[in-house]
This record gives sequence, C-alpha cells and structure tokens, in this order.
Amino acid sequence: MLGVTLSSLVENSDFEAAAASGTLASKPHNLDNSDNPDYIQPPMGMEANMVATVRKSGGGAQFNVNSAAVADILDVLARHNPGISRSVLKGKSKVVAALTAAAVRLSDEQQRQILAHENGLAEAMQTVVADLAGHHTGKLIQLRVDKPVEVSQGGGLADVVDLDEGGRRLATYATPVRLEDWAGPVAGPGDIEKAFSTKRSTLHDWQRRGAVIGLLKGERKHVFPLAQFVDGRPVEGMSDVTRIIRNPRAAWQWLIQPKPSIGGTPLDRLKAGHLDEVIDAAERDFG
Repeated sequence: MLGVTLSSLVENSDFEAAAASGTLASKPHNLDNSDNPDYIQPPMGMEANMVATVRKSGGGAQFNVNSAAVADILDVLARHNPGISRSVLKGKSKVVAALTAAAVRLSDEQQRQILAHENGLAEAMQTVVADLAGHHTGKLIQLRVDKPVEVSQGGGLADVVDLDEGGRRLATYATPVRLEDWAGPVAGPGDIEKAFSTKRSTLHDWQRRGAVIGLLKGERKHVFPLAQFVDGRPVEGMSDVTRIIRNPRAAWQWLIQPKPSIGGTPLDRLKAGHLDEVIDAAERDFG
C-alpha cells in the first residue's frame, strides 16, 4: 500500500483548505493560462500544471493530464515510499493524475460529498472500475456467414472418478520433466560461489530481497537459474518483477517465455535495459 495521502501530495494547507471548501473547483478552470481572469494561482513551490490542464473547446471543457503532472506526482510518491521502485510507482502516478483531473470536473456539491464520505471511497472506486470494465469501447467485427449455422450438442462429462483414479489416469498422459529442461542451466550456492566469487550470505540476501530467483529442487534445496546473472550480479529490475509475481516458478517461467507484445522474452528485455516495458507487462499479466 502506498504510504502517501492526497493531502501529502499537495503538501500545502491552503490548497487543501481550498479543495475542502469547494472554492478550488468553483471557477471555470483554465489552470495553465495566467492571462485568463479565472486563472487560479497554484500553491507556492508547485507549477500550475501540477495535475491537469483545462482548455475550452467547441464541445466544452477538455481536461488533459500532461507528463509534467505525472512526473511531479511520481516525485512525491517516491519520496513517501522509498521502498518501492520508481518504475512501479510510475503507473500509480498516472492513476492519481487521472483521478485528480476527473475530480476537478465535479460540481461543488459532488466534491463536498467526496470529502464527507472519504472512508468509503475505496469501495466506491471498485464499483466504478467494474462499471468501466463492463463498457466495451472497441469496434465489433461483423462476420458474413454464407452457410447455415450448425447447432450441435456435446456428449457431456464422463463418469466421475475419485482423486486417486484421476491421478492414475493423468499419469498416463503426463511426462515427468527435469527442472533444468524448462528452467535452463541452474546452479546451487556452492557452484555460484565458485563461478562468480559470490558469497552464500550475499546470494541468500539477494534471494530474500527478490533480486534473484531461487527454485526449489527436491524438498529443501534451492538452485538458481544462471541466466539471471550478468557478470556475477543479478539482472537489474528483477526485484521489481518478483514484487509483482510472488511465486518464484511462475516468475521464472514468465521471464523466459517469448512475449510478442514486448518483442522477446521479458528477461532479455530486462538485460537490454527496457525495465519500464517489462514492469508494465508484468502488471498487465499479474497485477
């Protein structure tokens, strides 16, 4: 959970008081034009485009969240959450900026209702997000069917069997696979110490922080895929991935599987320095 509140984002009591009283949103907002008589002076130390710019157009007010706003919010979140990488906080910053821009468009009474029911905002937002997800905005593809549609019905499920029998039947299809066959070359702490001069205590500390992935082999022994090391050190960004994908086996399988949407395997993209791209993909798949 992010350790920062909306009030700490603005970090100015005058700004917070204005928001609470509704005076901040009562004007026709054109926040980035000081020549406009309705221009609102931002708090000391903050730029006018901290959260959103608002321009009048023929179709009404248009609110835009610009990159400067997201960068400002990211700086505040990073300062209040030193244990979370900036790459992870980047997506949160976009959400905060977008929600703030939307809140500016609400009426005075609607803004007062938000402040009066602050404790219930999280539950209300879940309802809003679910409603947004239910609206399909993509264009439907119309298919032309030249022949009559055939309606068929399956034969249904077979007889229900108990767990032991199900396991026996499954075993006739499943083929045991060694860990090395899917994970690639691996090595234990001793071999890694010999190869890279990395002390066991250092390796275990990396594993504890999620900087390297250890896979359980047998009942207690952990081995480490060698592909995650570059010059004897963990690939940069690995801890960000394992923070999103908690299961080590799932994380490693995801890292080494080709992913067309990012142009290769996530592990190779990490090694190439495309950290934000990989984190965004992990959040889409597991967030």
